[in-house]
Amino acid sequence: MGSATLTRRALFGLVPGLLLAGWAGRAQAQSITPSNAAQYFRIEAQTSTDRKGRPVVSGYVYLNSSGLGSARVRLLVETLDAAGQPIASEINYVDSEVPFSNRAYFWVRPKTPGASYRVTIHSGDWTRTGGGAGQ
Repeated sequence: MGSATLTRRALFGLVPGLLLAGWAGRAQAQSITPSNAAQYFRIEAQTSTDRKGRPVVSGYVYLNSSGLGSARVRLLVETLDAAGQPIASEINYVDSEVPFSNRAYFWVRPKTPGASYRVTIHSGDWTRTGGGAGQ
């Protein structure tokens, strides 16, 4: 009986440590940053105007097949002057998740009009795992 109690005690002592280690590793893998976004995402954006003549930037965010599942992303939309220099920036959510190996539509009305706009991934989180080479 002493051996069974010792084994049970060892198991109960080991399980929380393993759970904590697994949680810490998983949380680290779930961050999408500007430095790693290019390996997972591609953006197609175009500029137009709405019915009132205000600028609109719209397009698609594509999640390629090397991602870690579906993702929820935030976009950095920069307003550029005629020389291509940023004069304003804002962060916007893509309204829906970007599905694995698929795309999601976005539509933004920049607060500051400019000569052109640049759209990049600001940040994001993996929402579902599966299907990616990065697992």
